[in-house]
Amino acid sequence: MGIAISRIEIDGFRSIGDRLVLDLGALNALIGPNNSGKSNILLALRRVLVPDWLTVNSFSEDDVFRRDPNRDLTITVSFREPLKYEQFKGQFLDVPCLQFRYTTYKVGANKGERRLEKRCIKPDGKPVFERTQATGAPNFRPMTSIPNPVLEGIPLIYVAANRQVKDHLPGARGSLLGQLLGDIDRNLRQTYERVVIYGGDGAQELSRYEAFAHHISEALRLLRTSDFVAMENAIKRNALFQLGFDPDADSEKLDIQFRALSSMDFYRALRIYLQESPDFAVDAVDLGGGFQNAIVMAILKAFEEGQKKGAIFLIEEPELYLHPQMQRSLYKTLRRISETNQILYVTHSASFVAVPEYQDIVMVHKVGGRTRVRRSSMSAGAHVLEKLRKELDPTRSEMFFAARVLVVEGPTERLAFPEYASRMGLDLDQANATVVEAGGKRNLKIFAELAASFGIETGLLFDTDSSDFANKRDAEAEFNAELEGLRSAGIQVWSVAPNYEGFIRGEMGEAIYQSHCSRYPGVSKVVRARQMASDESIPIPGFVPPVLTWLCPAQARNPATQDSSQ
Repeated sequence: MGIAISRIEIDGFRSIGDRLVLDLGALNALIGPNNSGKSNILLALRRVLVPDWLTVNSFSEDDVFRRDPNRDLTITVSFREPLKYEQFKGQFLDVPCLQFRYTTYKVGANKGERRLEKRCIKPDGKPVFERTQATGAPNFRPMTSIPNPVLEGIPLIYVAANRQVKDHLPGARGSLLGQLLGDIDRNLRQTYERVVIYGGDGAQELSRYEAFAHHISEALRLLRTSDFVAMENAIKRNALFQLGFDPDADSEKLDIQFRALSSMDFYRALRIYLQESPDFAVDAVDLGGGFQNAIVMAILKAFEEGQKKGAIFLIEEPELYLHPQMQRSLYKTLRRISETNQILYVTHSASFVAVPEYQDIVMVHKVGGRTRVRRSSMSAGAHVLEKLRKELDPTRSEMFFAARVLVVEGPTERLAFPEYASRMGLDLDQANATVVEAGGKRNLKIFAELAASFGIETGLLFDTDSSDFANKRDAEAEFNAELEGLRSAGIQVWSVAPNYEGFIRGEMGEAIYQSHCSRYPGVSKVVRARQMASDESIPIPGFVPPVLTWLCPAQARNPATQDSSQ
């Protein structure tokens, strides 16, 4: 994979008031409510790993938790494999971790003024030692800063929520195209493919890179007008004079001249244009936001198709401007890219998380105004993951974004409960609650444990007598006991005897139940259950209100907080 971050530790940066430790995998989806601090995690990494020149002015008091002037801000980045720093030619140092501390002078004339400490450290926090000289007896001292080549060697690419093509053109640091064209330029210099050029000396066979250098030199020769030569000579003469030389007698001692572009310089100067007609083109940076987003995402796709390796991507809201099908397509692209690169992204879309890949998800939330993170505490073997993949349904991924989740057996309950909620004046969306269908009774336990493992308030509703256990009543009784036992894990559990339809039949009486059913002929049992749930003339079953008031506790306690449209 190349360079990859294994852990980030952040303390005192913006909303991160206490030390936050986050271990990273290849793909990391940061999800959580607005203003929970998701983007601050990406921003912390970008702030220290992307800038052209990292100084104390790269930070401000706005970056410090609650703008506390006495508070330090610390960001520590650990790498899966140590970074390599060539201190002397052929002599490399291992740098496992980088630490950045925005602090203050504690004593002296500058006491209280901000300063930035940059350190190369080991996992135990002790400094990395460097040699004091290239040869002779080894003598070592602690490294007092982070050499620029170390930071410049980290291939970090940032894709902001505001998708602007200018940020990804080859000349922008940490850009997608810069990474792609950098690889192309290296290959150009190493290839020995020959091309024939023609000039005053006749035909010459050169490598592609040599031919480029020749043509660039010829272009510069054409541009060397008399005005250009006069300017060049004036700069040379004045430089000699400023340095104490005689501009005439010592002209051979110092030569100043303009050189032509290198191949990478040329690539960096490239821009993207939209050719609207044969005689009219528009610079992509002048296009609308949707079109610029499409170009940036197209560059990301090209990165994937080129099977590039070793980059670290920070992506804000990849779902922006994309309809659902393209969101799912881009999620697949990110998963493929993560096979050989590392990706951290912030998302509010269920299309960018998947139940089987729950271990990629980082839940970001606030406690007491301070950002916290958590991953799932559930350990799943191959058979559990396979079961989750078998039951894959994009709508189930919504549970990761909910404050409360009710897990039910099948589509009957999933479709009926929102209708009952509406009749009770409860709004599941406003309550940030969702009903998740597990795809059968046997899957209830896995889905409930998965939701609860992220700290999501979780409830479970099951039929005591399910068709999933036909002719296996002893096994079902044992499984029912397991479901009831989930209460000890903090999961709310309700049961319906013998099952959803049977309970309603028994509560209404068979004749009344059949009379209600006759109003909805020619539809499936699932559709009929939803239509009956929405029918104001049919009483709400007794087991439903306790479940829904648990799902929407604030609304149930204070009806005035409900949406006025109901």
